[in-house]
Amino acid sequence: MDKDTFLKTKKKVLKKYPNAKTMMDNDSKYYVATEDGRDICNILISQTINNYKFDQTEGAIFGLDNFNATLNKVATIPHSKTIMDAWQQTEVAIKSYHVVNRNNSKFSDEKIMKKILKDE
Repeated sequence: MDKDTFLKTKKKVLKKYPNAKTMMDNDSKYYVATEDGRDICNILISQTINNYKFDQTEGAIFGLDNFNATLNKVATIPHSKTIMDAWQQTEVAIKSYHVVNRNNSKFSDEKIMKKILKDE
């Protein structure tokens, strides 16, 4: 990737996430993070953690096991070997999340059931 392409890619990411920054993980791989340090490519993980409702009733057996199962359903994107690759990967992830979120309602269970019942 040349410098111009990198700068365009970085500009697109910064438009969506102002103050995004390059960070390095423990394996010396790079990723782009939000201002507060959350990995943008794997932002679904932090959203899943924030939105998870822990069962805090006494005797509940679905504590951390169910939490781990929920986290295992979230796809993760590995970090990159170079800074340029990290920014490019982040741009692709943002586009992908946008497409999935935009089309998610078209494939909801309710719409599918209505279509099945209508076709019968």
